[in-house]
Amino acid sequence: MAILVNKQAAAAAAPTLLAQKRAQTPRGEYVEMPMFGQVWIELAGEMVVDEIEGAVHAAMAKLKLEPNVLNAMTYESRRLALTLAWAVRHPDPDKRDVRAGTQDEWIALDIDLISACGLVYQDVRVRLSPVQALAVDAERFEQIRLAHEKKNPMLLRSFGLGVLSLYLASTDAPPASSPTTPSSSGES
Repeated sequence: MAILVNKQAAAAAAPTLLAQKRAQTPRGEYVEMPMFGQVWIELAGEMVVDEIEGAVHAAMAKLKLEPNVLNAMTYESRRLALTLAWAVRHPDPDKRDVRAGTQDEWIALDIDLISACGLVYQDVRVRLSPVQALAVDAERFEQIRLAHEKKNPMLLRSFGLGVLSLYLASTDAPPASSPTTPSSSGES
């Protein structure tokens, strides 16, 4: 049993592959933001997003606002303000842990300013998205088109779900109304 515990302790001390890759992946960038000028935007991870969602639901409940279509704007503005309170950081690399404002300060801003800052945050999110990194260039687009034309499922699978999704989203062909089969059996 002690051997297993020691192996687990050694494994816990060594950084995982995910931790190593995450450290090498941009989590934010410098941007120009209304009212602030240059700031660092740190993208919120899943745990932070969950905390923000919970805080928004709690605030809505405290205000006795039901989570429905009528209160969607209030929900979205609160969620955005809390996201910005977490994400907008001091532009000095040595002070990246220093937030530009508190949650209460962000919530107190007018909705137009929150929305303008939110657009900047969303732009960073899109620009650093791993899905965007999979953009289909002209050569790959043609390779996928030919693999599809030849009905070659193994080759199509090799491109990966993300790339195939982007390819499909960029084509204008309507979906087939029934499954298609190859026009020939491939025999001569």
